[in-house]
Amino acid sequence: MKSKYEKYMDKAEIIQIVSDLVRQNTVNPPGNEYLCKEIVTEKMKRLGMEVAYYEKEPGRTNVVGKIGKGKRSLGFVSHMDVVPPGEIGLWETDPFTPTLREGKIFGRGTLDDKGSFACAYSACKAFLSEHPDFDGTLYLVAAADEELGSKLGIIYLIKECGLHFEVAIIPDGGKMDAAIYGEKGVLWVEITSTGVQVHGSLPHLGKNAIIPLAELVAELKTLDLGNKYDPAFDGWTMNIGTFQGGTNTNTVPAGAKMTIDFRLPLGISKEQVLSAIEEKMAQVKRKSPEANFRVQILHETQPHLSDKHSLIVRSFDRAAKKLGIPMSYTTMGGNTVAKDLFFAGILSVVHYPGDDRLAHVPNEFVKVEDLLLGSVLYAETLETYFIHQK
Repeated sequence: MKSKYEKYMDKAEIIQIVSDLVRQNTVNPPGNEYLCKEIVTEKMKRLGMEVAYYEKEPGRTNVVGKIGKGKRSLGFVSHMDVVPPGEIGLWETDPFTPTLREGKIFGRGTLDDKGSFACAYSACKAFLSEHPDFDGTLYLVAAADEELGSKLGIIYLIKECGLHFEVAIIPDGGKMDAAIYGEKGVLWVEITSTGVQVHGSLPHLGKNAIIPLAELVAELKTLDLGNKYDPAFDGWTMNIGTFQGGTNTNTVPAGAKMTIDFRLPLGISKEQVLSAIEEKMAQVKRKSPEANFRVQILHETQPHLSDKHSLIVRSFDRAAKKLGIPMSYTTMGGNTVAKDLFFAGILSVVHYPGDDRLAHVPNEFVKVEDLLLGSVLYAETLETYFIHQK
């Protein structure tokens, strides 16, 4: 079905917004989201929004646009920080020089999450063109620090700045025909192995810290957390992300460490994970009594599951059906600001105007046609939520 909002889509403007934002290197750390401040401010003011700035630390700018005064409220939350480009040699173009080719914009952040901001802006512009006097309050947020936990971003905005709206659309996960209503919890664990340093020619006088840690890696391959978890999730995952040890070849290393990333559904607790790790360490110590391990939690979030029948999900689904998009609803292992909003009492729907498999990869890109379709979908959702749903 055709949408009346299609006539408000400005393809050239969307490409320009994405390109202008991608040119700003906001790799986190250090973030430097202030580089995007003027770009997003100009767009928000063009919509007639009141614009406010919030910084918990210098240069880590959050920009919040607001329009309307009605009780019902909705916020779009995108983020301006990006992950590092990784191995530059894997990129076909410079990651901070936006490149338009065959209907795709290439560059770091084109999808995650600067393209998504352009999409949300375009949706707000279309909706306000049709309903300039709507009864409600609409927020457009360009947040900082999402890629490293949002302590300087949405968490700061909610807990210290008083930002609040009833529901939210988070264009930061899923794909065009799959929306997210729940996210696993994250548990990052660091395991340190301690030995005794001596000259490499006299290993029998020392204790090599790397060997027992390597043995533990082998044991962790069979770690089992069971299958008693909420069926809305597809299970738990474990990834050994880093392994470091030693300083030079001819010295027995006194220290080694690794970090592990667990993604946990509802029903599997931090305590279960730590207990399973302790069991594996005990197995190593039975074979290698000199093993000396220490476990530390680096980061954790709780799993959450939103209400699939909430007003925002119903509004979103009605808009998708109107456009003929066969939308499915699922959960994911990644974390977005939707989790922080959920625990603040704000229900969200998470959706990408694209495909989340393209986030964080070399040669990240977003299809311009997806940004256009996503803009129409979000505009239709705004109309359903503010105008039609009671």
